[in-house]
Amino acid sequence: MKTTFLTPGRRFALAILAAILFLSLIFLWLAGAFVSKVAEEMRPLVQQAPSAALYTVTSQPLAEYRHFSGNLQARQQTALSARITARVAEVLVEAGDRVQAGDVLLRLDNDDLSARVRQQEQALASAQARANEARSQYQRTIALVEQGLLPAAQLDEVRSNRDTAEAELQRSRAALFEAQTSEGFSMIVAPYTGIVSQRLAYAGDTATPGALLLTLYAPDSLRFEAAISESVLGLLQFGQQLEVMLDASKQPLSAVVSEIEPAADTGSRSFRVRLDIDRTEGLYPGMFGRLAVPVGERDALLIPADFIEQRGQLYYVQVYTSASEERRLIRLGEQHRLQGHVMQEVVSGLSAGEQLIRP
Repeated sequence: MKTTFLTPGRRFALAILAAILFLSLIFLWLAGAFVSKVAEEMRPLVQQAPSAALYTVTSQPLAEYRHFSGNLQARQQTALSARITARVAEVLVEAGDRVQAGDVLLRLDNDDLSARVRQQEQALASAQARANEARSQYQRTIALVEQGLLPAAQLDEVRSNRDTAEAELQRSRAALFEAQTSEGFSMIVAPYTGIVSQRLAYAGDTATPGALLLTLYAPDSLRFEAAISESVLGLLQFGQQLEVMLDASKQPLSAVVSEIEPAADTGSRSFRVRLDIDRTEGLYPGMFGRLAVPVGERDALLIPADFIEQRGQLYYVQVYTSASEERRLIRLGEQHRLQGHVMQEVVSGLSAGEQLIRP
């Protein structure tokens, strides 16, 4: 009997063949070749949604606006300054204080002014005494001239003395009034009821004529001022009601056109418009805002804001059809409030007639 031996080369080839067969079996098992298949069943992607949960996208007429920036300004505002040169003795108010008409806001050092008033009062008393004496002398001289005891020329001299004394009396009265007025200038009082907006003087400062000490404004006189382009000037009318949105307020202000300057700014070619606002509580001069001027209408697709799903900087909606539900990317426009509901304008991604599902 003859024994057959495998050479090393054949043994290596058989080993490689066995490995290939083993790997092939593993791949077939992973691919499910040895597992019985389950019959496939066709299902709709979504169940039938109730009509009450759907929103039908429609095209709606929407007012088109142009916006112009502006700010709040007080119609009644005052810069208070001194009319004399004096040291600031006391400042009685701070910025933000509410004051009444006639309240003392600031007091200047008036010791020298008071002394001048007393001097003028004494000068007036002396002038009054001389005038009284001159009048009496004139009356006595008239009686003596009529009796022939004095010459008529003496009467002319006495009359001249009387007139001089009367003129001196009037001059003293005017000097006293001037001194009292100057003393009154040492008290800076509120010209009307308002709010102190700026305090620029402190005790010890030297006040000079024209130097700004305090600023005051009446809060009830606040109004909105904006510069509008001449292309929309013809769309505005006196008494027209518009909306103003302030950065510091979440609710729009109702504003009425009250003044339009009849001359344009030569640099910007814009006209300044002033509008009375419906409320002033919590508002201050200088607050920034935007005036919305209607310029026409356009058709827009509006959907409720709660139908929109935001993922980062992208916005999606769930579009419903009879056979599927599609998650679609959309691009948004401006937000509007219609009949108490927040509506979002859709610029692209939707068409009128499509139905949405709330996410």
